[in-house]
Amino acid sequence: MENFNTKDIIAVLIKNKLSIIIITVIAAVAGSVVSFMLKPKYKSYAVVYPVNLSPSSEESNTEQLLQYFTSEEVKNAVAKKHDLFKHYDIDANSKEAQSLFDLYFKGNISISPTLYESIDISVKDESPEMARNIAQSLIDETNKLVMDVKRERLGEYIKNSQKAINKESKNIDSINYQINELRAKYNIIDVAAQAKYLSKKQMSDKPFTEDQKITYNGLKTKNVEMSKLWSLYSGQASTLNYFIDQYDKYIFDYNSDISFTNVVSKPTLPDKKCFPVRWIIVSISTLSAFALACLYFILSNKATRKVD
Repeated sequence: MENFNTKDIIAVLIKNKLSIIIITVIAAVAGSVVSFMLKPKYKSYAVVYPVNLSPSSEESNTEQLLQYFTSEEVKNAVAKKHDLFKHYDIDANSKEAQSLFDLYFKGNISISPTLYESIDISVKDESPEMARNIAQSLIDETNKLVMDVKRERLGEYIKNSQKAINKESKNIDSINYQINELRAKYNIIDVAAQAKYLSKKQMSDKPFTEDQKITYNGLKTKNVEMSKLWSLYSGQASTLNYFIDQYDKYIFDYNSDISFTNVVSKPTLPDKKCFPVRWIIVSISTLSAFALACLYFILSNKATRKVD
C-alpha cells in the first residue's frame, strides 16, 4: 500500500477541481444570501468616568462604578423602561424567558473598563435610536441606583446623628438645670461681675444685705462646682454643634441630586450598521466550503486506495 504523499493530494484536487469549484461557488452564493437575510444591527458608543464616589474596600472608583453598571437592578430597570422583552420578541410568561433575555442582553450590551480608568459602553440593536436610548438609560439608571444606595446609607447616618443630638441635648438640659438651680438659690447672675462687686464692698467695710450674704456664700462655696458645670456645658455644647453640623451635611447630601458619571462621550446615534459584515460571512463560508470539499475528496480517494 502506497503512502498518500503531496503529489497524490494535488492530483486528487486537480482531478476533482470542477466539483470543488462548484461547491465553493454554491457556498459563496449561500453565504451571500444568508448575509442579506440577517437583520442589520447598529452600535452606539459611550464613555464615562466615575465621579463623586467614595472608596469601598480595595476597589477603585472605576471598579465600583462597573459593579453598579452590571448589576441586576440596572439591567431590570432598563428592560422595564424600554420594554425589552417585547422588543426582543420574548414571551415574558415562558419558563425560559429570563434566561433568553439575559442571553440577548449580554449579546447586545458590552460594559467594560478601559486602560484609562474610564468605562466603555456599547449597545447593539436593530434600531439606531433604540441602541442610543438603551446606552443613555444604562447611564441614567446607574446614577439612580448609586444615588438610591447612597441615600439609604445617608438615611442611617441621619437617624444616628439625630439620636446623638437628642442625647447631647438632654445632657445639656441637665447641666443647664443644675446651673440655673445654683443661680436661683444664691441669686447669681454674673459670677465675675458679682464677685468683683462684693469683694470691693467687703474691702470697704460696708455690711452686706441679706441677699448679698447669700450670693457671697454661694460664690465662695459653689464657685468650683459652677466652674465645672460651665466647663462641662461648654464641652457638651461643642459636641452638640458637631453633631448638628454632621446632621445638616447629611440632610444636604440626601436632598442633593448629583451625578456619579462624568460623561466623556455621550451615547452616539449610529448611522452605519455594525452587523452583519457581509464580506466576512461570505469569505468564511467560501473558505470553509473549499477546505471541506478538498478534505472530502482527499479522504474519499484515500479510502478507495485502501480498498484496492
